[in-house]
Amino acid sequence: MSDPLCLDSIAIGYRRKQPVLEDVTFVARPGSITGLLGRNGAGKTTLIHTALGLRRAWRGRAMLFGHPAWTAPPEVRRRIGFVPQQFVDFQWLTPSRCLDAISRFHARWDAELVATLRERWSLPDLRIGALSPGMRQCVAVLLAIGHRPDLLVLDEPVAMLDPNARRHFLRALGDLNAQTGQTVVLSSHICSDVERICSDVAILDGGRIVLHSPIDDLKEHVRRVSGLATVPPTGDVLASTDSRIWLRNWRSYDLSTARVDALNLEELFLDLTA
Repeated sequence: MSDPLCLDSIAIGYRRKQPVLEDVTFVARPGSITGLLGRNGAGKTTLIHTALGLRRAWRGRAMLFGHPAWTAPPEVRRRIGFVPQQFVDFQWLTPSRCLDAISRFHARWDAELVATLRERWSLPDLRIGALSPGMRQCVAVLLAIGHRPDLLVLDEPVAMLDPNARRHFLRALGDLNAQTGQTVVLSSHICSDVERICSDVAILDGGRIVLHSPIDDLKEHVRRVSGLATVPPTGDVLASTDSRIWLRNWRSYDLSTARVDALNLEELFLDLTA
């Protein structure tokens, strides 16, 4: 079975000047929820647009279900749901009319799921253009997940949601993944959301993927170590500051005189992207 989303040695930039992405290789494991973490301006949106065939790379290969993303056929694109950072479409329609219109294009539209989330989010049936940014984002999410896509890509989907709506959305996302085994890529800079819902994490910094791993593996094999007299080989040091290092395979080292702390994804992210 082809990977739902695969980037191989991708490079892309603007006006052929400084690359935004450089030699990025990224594969979303089938059935996983991958959190794509990066600071603002790190290139998360560019990576997503390239992966989905919305931008063409200078070099490298972007694949969707085994097809080149730039020329992926309609039957492949029907398997994808996408939530952009800002939803500006269908401004003249109400959510009800918009969802009803889009549902007619999808044979497996899940009206029950859409109705449940609409109720939880208390989504008013006003013109979409008159809704708050957070409510417009709710509409975008419903449009993306209503047809139960095999690949769901979300670019900062919860940034404008209030905490209660965000909690409901993340719970629904996890439930949907468990029920259908769909593959999810979730771009964010909120580490707590990624740690709560994601199985994998990829960290983007300086136009490159600097870490990509299952979160459970990180929790098992990585520790924050302070006060170590001898620095281990660089292959096992994920990140370092003046006072600490993030050490992979920590059980292989004598840490009897050092302070060893469990993984904190937010602190690791900040040190990796400092």
